[in-house]
Amino acid sequence: MQDNDRLFDRLLAEYFSQEISAEDKEKLFSMIMQSPSDKEQYEKAAKLHALLHLSAFESHKQDDYQQLKEKVSIRSDKQSGRSKARLTALFGRIAAAVMLIVLSSVGSIYLYEKYINQEEQLSWIEISTPLGGQTRLLLPDGSVAWVNAKSGLKYGSRFGTVDRNLYLDGEAYFEVNKNKELPFSVYTDDMEVIATGTMFNVRSYPDDNKSEVALLEGGVDVIISDKRYSLAPDEKMIYDKTSASATIEQSDTYMAAQWIKGKLSFYQASIPEIYKMLERHFNVRIQIGDDELKDEYFLGSINLEMSLIEILKYLDVDKKYRIEVRNDVIVVKRK
Repeated sequence: MQDNDRLFDRLLAEYFSQEISAEDKEKLFSMIMQSPSDKEQYEKAAKLHALLHLSAFESHKQDDYQQLKEKVSIRSDKQSGRSKARLTALFGRIAAAVMLIVLSSVGSIYLYEKYINQEEQLSWIEISTPLGGQTRLLLPDGSVAWVNAKSGLKYGSRFGTVDRNLYLDGEAYFEVNKNKELPFSVYTDDMEVIATGTMFNVRSYPDDNKSEVALLEGGVDVIISDKRYSLAPDEKMIYDKTSASATIEQSDTYMAAQWIKGKLSFYQASIPEIYKMLERHFNVRIQIGDDELKDEYFLGSINLEMSLIEILKYLDVDKKYRIEVRNDVIVVKRK
């Protein structure tokens, strides 16, 4: 925890002294986005930084310190020893860094304060695709995302300027514009996928036992539990949530993205897995009425323009099963 605090303090000081690298800036804002305490510390430091700039032009005012206390909300009788020590050390670092910066005009201060206000007003853009739906989204950086059925995608209002972080719940396909200075990161419940310019598909539904990343072009890194996996084109990474294990295998990864073209393509996919995808696409519930069906696999493509009943019959290659409709449930069982 202390090492993490020291890293955050260093990155924050470098950020406000304008000496931070693009990679470290991305790391800093990832920490801010993921930690409420870091976000609070950043907001305090931002206000402190703005006040230090103002003091260079308003040195005649005698109440600077009182204003500083009010802005940063320093309450010596209420703060814990750790928080006070951390803020004091951070104050010293930022003050030293600010001494190196020469502002050209009061207009610069105004622009900076405006920027700080924008930082405080971070908002979120959320896209939710219902069962049976599909959404094509043009992102602010020019990248494109397709969000599959029963999926959600969220990103901050500074996407494309400060970071390119997205938060995915479900499945999405991405075509990413290249920007090496600002990596493109997709976060799910169990992984982070990092790319600079590429085409890839991510499937990570909370109710699935497995998550997948399929790379079509370019390159991506996948981080799971602090372990980094690098994928090459036509490679797919499968993460088993039950065993907490990840494997990488060769695959025709274009099959994984066929859903954006109205098709589902499978290579040795289990029937229960296929049924779950069909449930999301057609907004229905499919019940397996025979255990033998759970052990069957399918290789091939399905045209989603077909009706659900037609697809279920198409999957039944040996014509062993019958389909029954019971209220809102479709039951597939042996004849």
